[in-house]
Amino acid sequence: MKVKNILHYILIFVVLLFSAYCETSSTNKIKITTTTSLLGSIVKEIGKERIKVVTIVPAGMCPGHFDVNAGNIRDLSDSRILLNHGWETWIDKLLAAVDNKPALCTIDVEGNLMVPEIHKKATEYVTALLCSLDQTHQEYYRNNCAAYISIIDSLETVIKERAESLQGVRIVCSELQVEFLEWLGLDVVMTYGRAEELTPKKLSEIILEAKKEQVQLIVDNLQSGPDIGLTIAEEIGARHINLSNFPLHESYPDALMENFNGIMQVLQ
Repeated sequence: MKVKNILHYILIFVVLLFSAYCETSSTNKIKITTTTSLLGSIVKEIGKERIKVVTIVPAGMCPGHFDVNAGNIRDLSDSRILLNHGWETWIDKLLAAVDNKPALCTIDVEGNLMVPEIHKKATEYVTALLCSLDQTHQEYYRNNCAAYISIIDSLETVIKERAESLQGVRIVCSELQVEFLEWLGLDVVMTYGRAEELTPKKLSEIILEAKKEQVQLIVDNLQSGPDIGLTIAEEIGARHINLSNFPLHESYPDALMENFNGIMQVLQ
């Protein structure tokens, strides 16, 4: 047999071997489905290439008013875990439609996960979960957790230093943004709910109080309605901004800085 032919067959063998390895590596990944991009972003940071993550609700949509579809059912069919916050009212409906049901895990952390301290607690929960699912690689997950928390700590330090100028700034905001804004040091005068909850009477009360308190900024929650507070802002001559409660680009650190920088820019 000619050397050229031998090399040809060796090359084919190597390609087939590599393809088989890639396929095995892919199928060996633990598949976890998360309800939101906030949970999905944590699992991706801790699990990295060892975990396959699927997120049900698109980042810009309201997860409280989400309608499940056939694609969501398919995603769950081969998932080990369905990780949720605990307030998703559509979870039971989704699981009822799946034959091969994954284990349902509700993250045992209270509060808004956009706040760094709360996000770090959620990260520790996810790390413990992955360690229990894949005990062979516990050190790997714990190292990823430590590195991720270190990044958050660094961002928190930078934000807190720059946020000193926000102390005492009076705002009116969506009730879903209160924890994050108070963490920044802003003075929340009043809050409002979703659009369907904001009656003309309630709107008038907020406008009167906002004028009285000389409110400077109105903050909407992107996922529950980006224009709810716009009317209030126009009536009192205040600034207006939308903040996201979920990472829009699969990265919590990016989402944290985007929200903070947005506030700083609109108040300048």
